[in-house]
Amino acid sequence: MVPASQLRQAARTAGALGLRATALAPALREALNGTDGDTTPALDTDTALAEALWRVTGDADGVVAVLDSVFARAEQNPWSRWSVVRAARTTALLGPAGRPLAPRLEAALDDPARAPAAVLALTAVAEPASLDRTSLAEAALRSAESDADPAGACDALEALGPDALTCDHVRRLAALADGDERVIRSGVEDRVIREDEALRSRARILLTACTEPAAP
Repeated sequence: MVPASQLRQAARTAGALGLRATALAPALREALNGTDGDTTPALDTDTALAEALWRVTGDADGVVAVLDSVFARAEQNPWSRWSVVRAARTTALLGPAGRPLAPRLEAALDDPARAPAAVLALTAVAEPASLDRTSLAEAALRSAESDADPAGACDALEALGPDALTCDHVRRLAALADGDERVIRSGVEDRVIREDEALRSRARILLTACTEPAAP
């Protein structure tokens, strides 16, 4: 049996080739039949194979089915939060074709580590009018404030746009930008400082977008 790490690398290589790797599609589908279970390697391998199939074939139905299976199996694995993040990021690539996965993404919003990727995916796949952007902004802010995925939270807030933020959200964003306490609290000391300053810079840019006057 091919190790999961080699399958993921092969999937990334095939995906990078895009349509030029069409002849590899049967092998990618066969590899999917060889993965099973709810372990992190199995989930991540299926996600990588699904992404490769999307890039190579554009087969939305097949890819959605694989990702739906990944989300479902991840519910059985308490260590799967980052596997869900990776599946959400792949879902975002599908655009509106990934709309059937919106309920899976919504289920991830309560976890601060998963929320930013889920928010980004929802903005990519869901019907825009169906999105509660204020609630999505709340989920992203909670992620940043808890040091779960601060960089991803900034990406999510940027995608949502300033109109999604309430006055309270803006106040909390200002605290992230210029508060006394560091937001990034774990890691190697010098890296923590750099990452915290990078987050503050992102937060200031977002804050400026929220507070600058609208164009006439």
